[in-house]
This record gives sequence, structure tokens and C-alpha cells, in this order.
Amino acid sequence: MIHYIDKLYLTEKTDKDISKIKRKLRLGIGTVSLYVIMLSKNSTDVFEIVPAQMFKLRKYRHMDHTVIGIAESRKKAYEIVTQLINEHFLRTGQYTGLREDYFKLFSDIDVKDGTDKA
Repeated sequence: MIHYIDKLYLTEKTDKDISKIKRKLRLGIGTVSLYVIMLSKNSTDVFEIVPAQMFKLRKYRHMDHTVIGIAESRKKAYEIVTQLINEHFLRTGQYTGLREDYFKLFSDIDVKDGTDKA
């Protein structure tokens, strides 16, 4: 199931259509140029940038994902990840502990599933 943090990191373009985008991700339709930023499931990476086309696969769509951002291009997705890293540095004064910090931060925040009306 797709879970979203309360305050998603979005670009201007995706912010305008976020309800439609969430519905399309849930159904696995019409998400050709979008990129989804999620918390990584492996033990070494922090974030995953995944083409939204992956959600067309039923098996992938029904796995647990914590979405923290959505962008209309790969370049914009990298900009959001850069913003997340810079926010961590401003909060802590260091680049180490990024993974632990964000997993703790996002586990403290309520996440919503894609069925909510945004």
C-alpha cells in the first residue's frame, strides 16, 4: 500500500494536481513522466527515486511504500532530495546520520494511505 507523509515534498506542477496524482498512482494509470521519492527499504540508502510507471505493476503498487515527494522530472526529483539533505544539515550541522534522522523523523509523522481525499 502507498503511504504518504502529511507534508509531501512537491514541485509547483505536482502540487497543483496532487489529488489526481495520488489517485493515478493508486490505480497505476497515466503517470508517464512523474518520479516518486520514497524512503529506501535497503539498509544503506536513504531515498529511492522511482519512475511512477513502476506503480503500473500491480505487485509493486501493493507493496508498502512511504512516499515523501513527487516530481514531474528526474531533475526535479534530484532537487527535492538535495533539499532534504540540506534541511538535515541545517537541523544537525552534519551530513552523517542522514538515514537514521529521516527514518526517525518520518516514523514520528503520521502517514496517510492513498485512499484519503487530499
